[in-house]
Amino acid sequence: MHKVLVTGASGFIGKALCSFLEQSNYEVIKFTRKIGEITDEDTWKSLEKTDFVIHLAALNFVPESWKQSSEFLETNIVGTSRALEYAKRQQAKMIYVSAYLYGIPKELPITESHPILPNNPYALSKYLSEEVCKFHANFFNQSVTILRLFNVYGPGQRSEFLIPSLINQCLKSNVIKVLDLYPKRDYVFIDDVLDAIHRCMNQMNGLQIYNIGSSVSYSVEEMIEIIQKVCGTALKVNSENVIRQNEINDVVADISRARDSLGWEPKFGIEQGISKIVQAEKKALGLI
Repeated sequence: MHKVLVTGASGFIGKALCSFLEQSNYEVIKFTRKIGEITDEDTWKSLEKTDFVIHLAALNFVPESWKQSSEFLETNIVGTSRALEYAKRQQAKMIYVSAYLYGIPKELPITESHPILPNNPYALSKYLSEEVCKFHANFFNQSVTILRLFNVYGPGQRSEFLIPSLINQCLKSNVIKVLDLYPKRDYVFIDDVLDAIHRCMNQMNGLQIYNIGSSVSYSVEEMIEIIQKVCGTALKVNSENVIRQNEINDVVADISRARDSLGWEPKFGIEQGISKIVQAEKKALGLI
């Protein structure tokens, strides 16, 4: 039985991943803050040997990164460096879960070779962490796979993010309030992300980089329509028409590399994914 160390095991993706791996007969070591900080060398040295490291732990809420940029950079970059050093000592293979790094895209869909243009401190921290991954792969011959996740959604995501915020408003309010109706994003369901991670574990050699998205984008207005359809509501929508700093108008992932190399592509359409979240929320609220 392979052992897998999952950092950020108590987070949105981490919880789902640990459950998925356990059901797939892996022994999972869960690295949470109860064990220690990801930046602390002694904590890493106290961990048992594993075959894989899946590094999810990071500060990741973009608006907060503007207020605490130094903390985001320190935690995310040093934490990744510690994870890579641990993997090197243990001769473990590592999957680094990165993020959208392409800024305002020059063309759509966006391939992995698109210029990297971090446009917020969080994205900058993930980009610099990727550079540390590349250095380890090139100079220490480590097997490192980088997954650039686009907009992940699913049950259990924090309410600050768009989709859970909209669902909560549909189920609990008599009006839907948003800042802007127009920005479009590429949303990928959590179960499809877990499938991509698992496929990478079975096919790791040297440095690999993959976009993980759906190759389709939806505006905020379109997401509201889909969510209202699934929830069976017809609530009034109020938009403040606020354009965020460095706003990106549209994002579409080119996932052909993951499809060709991993045999991966998303199985969940947007309405199917939203339905699973709505069912989970209704159950949590005692509505079903």
